[in-house]
Amino acid sequence: MQLVLGEPPGGLRKPVLLAGFGGWGDAGSAASIALRHVLGDPSPPASAMLDPSACYDFTVARPLSTRSADGRRWSLEYPKIAFYPLPLPGAERDLLVLLGPEPHFRWPELAPAIINYARAAGVESMITLGAYVGPVSHHVAPVVRRTLDASLGDRLAELELQDTDYEGPTAFVTALLHAAAAGGITAASLWVATPPYLQAGNPVAALALLEATGKVTRLPMSIERLREVADTFLHDVEAALEEHPELAEQLKEMLEAEEDDDDEDDDGFEVERHAHWRGPDPDRPPPDAPPGLPTGKALVEAVEKYLRERKDDGDHKPPSSGPAV
Repeated sequence: MQLVLGEPPGGLRKPVLLAGFGGWGDAGSAASIALRHVLGDPSPPASAMLDPSACYDFTVARPLSTRSADGRRWSLEYPKIAFYPLPLPGAERDLLVLLGPEPHFRWPELAPAIINYARAAGVESMITLGAYVGPVSHHVAPVVRRTLDASLGDRLAELELQDTDYEGPTAFVTALLHAAAAGGITAASLWVATPPYLQAGNPVAALALLEATGKVTRLPMSIERLREVADTFLHDVEAALEEHPELAEQLKEMLEAEEDDDDEDDDGFEVERHAHWRGPDPDRPPPDAPPGLPTGKALVEAVEKYLRERKDDGDHKPPSSGPAV
């Protein structure tokens, strides 16, 4: 069975593969938003896609039935992971972006198939993006990294990207990281922490991922528009909390308590709770439009829900930070 449907694009100059997948390892849809921003609107045509039948349980990731604007035609779209060639005329190298919902099946086969396709397209290096829920506020979005390449690890350390020693359940990007190492492609994973009380689309975390990606790849990421969106997002969060100072104070106290608990026990965290990352439906196709940012009312409701759940779970130890890499 052919897993990659399509031919490798020609004409790319030693492209860097940027990969991210919506779902369990994409808290706040940060990786998806970042890569959609890189692709632009409209996104370039895809050069290939993974066979959806090999990737998904369609009772979980259901296809979409849509009607044309004039009402004359119906179409059926399956969830997809697609490759998007992206030339960068002002840079020395180009990009090959891989984006879609995290696959459900056949990771040991899909990951090597992706790497083989990337190598045929001239890829020599890869960066994967992910996001996790950590004990952070909406003001900060720290990025950590992992690589299986010692020399690249040294360079990432020089860029002040902290390594992670997380062990536990992991995401598809980790399978891809190991497949890249086996296939001779230099690769690293970048993970950003997102606040547990805001799991709608998070442009602040997406911006942090792209800034780190730009440092590592030395390629232009064109983040000006995303920075504006992130600034607006922060303004909306602050405005919502200013209207509800009691929520802001409770949130501050709870985050401080979580940080203290995390400092006392940095050996791990409750995987069962940490694995339930919430956000927009991660398997809903297509992957082309970024999720809508929350309104002020929705932000307040999200904070209230988080505080209520944390109070209900008061007898349990809160999860500490750690990416699923």
